Amino acid sequence: MDTLTVILMIGLFIFLLVFIFSAALLTPLIGKRNILFVIFLGFTVGAVGGAFFIAPAFDDIPVIASSIITGTSSGTDMVSMNVSTDVNVSDFIQNISKINGVQSIQSNGITIKTDPMTNSSQSYFITKIPEQDSNVTSVEMPTNDTMILEIKNNTDPVDTINNLQTWMMYISGMSISYSVVNVTMAVQSSTYAQILAQIPQEEVVITNVSGPSVNNLQEISSIMPNKSNIILFCGFIGVLTGLSGMFIDSILSVLQRVRRKITEFRK
Repeated sequence: MDTLTVILMIGLFIFLLVFIFSAALLTPLIGKRNILFVIFLGFTVGAVGGAFFIAPAFDDIPVIASSIITGTSSGTDMVSMNVSTDVNVSDFIQNISKINGVQSIQSNGITIKTDPMTNSSQSYFITKIPEQDSNVTSVEMPTNDTMILEIKNNTDPVDTINNLQTWMMYISGMSISYSVVNVTMAVQSSTYAQILAQIPQEEVVITNVSGPSVNNLQEISSIMPNKSNIILFCGFIGVLTGLSGMFIDSILSVLQRVRRKITEFRK
C-alpha cells in the first residue's frame, strides 16, 4: 500500500465521521432522548471505519515512516543475499557495484547441494576441498547433502564451483545438483530502497538485512498499537463526533461565552 492509498483511506474515515456528525445534527428532530442511539451509531460506524480504513493503513505506517527517516540517514545497511549460479555472478557483482549508493559488494561463500554422503565422505571432502582449491578457505556440511564453502575475496565463485564439480565427479562420481553464491553488500541507508528495486528479484534471494533501515522499522513497529485498540479508539472518536453533533448548539454557546470573557479580560 503506497502513501497515496493511505491518505485516501484516512480521507474515507473522515468522511464517515462527517456522516456521524450530520446524523447527530438531526437530534432536534428525533429527540434528545435518543442519545443512546447517537452513541451506538457513532461507535458502530467509527469502529467499522477503523477496521476497514484505519487499521489496514496502520500496517504501512511503520514502512512509510521508516522510509522517511532512513532517507535522511547517513548510516550503512548490510545486505546478505543468495545469487543463483544460473547467471554470471561476476557480471552481476560488477553491475551492482556501479549503482549509486552501493559502498561495497563481494562474494564470500558458496552453498552447494550434492548427492547424499556417508560420514566418511563428508569428513574426506571437508578436509580435501581446501587442498584441491586454494581459493576455498573452509568447508562446512550442516547436512549430508549440503556444503557451505567460504572463499577468498575477488575469487570467481562460478570457476570454483565448476572446478569442484569436475573434481568430485572424477574421484567419486558425485554431482552438484544446485548451487548459490552468498553475496554481501554494504549500501548507504538513504538509498537502500532504490538499490533493492534495481536488483533482479528472480535471480536473487535476500537472506538478511541489518542496519538503520531495519532498526528504524523495528523501533516504529514496536510502539504501534495493535489493531484491536485502533478499532476501539476509532469507535470512541465516532462517539465523540456524534455527541459533538448532538450538542453542537450548547458547545458553540459555551465557546462564545468563553471568547467573550477572554475579550473582556484583555480590556
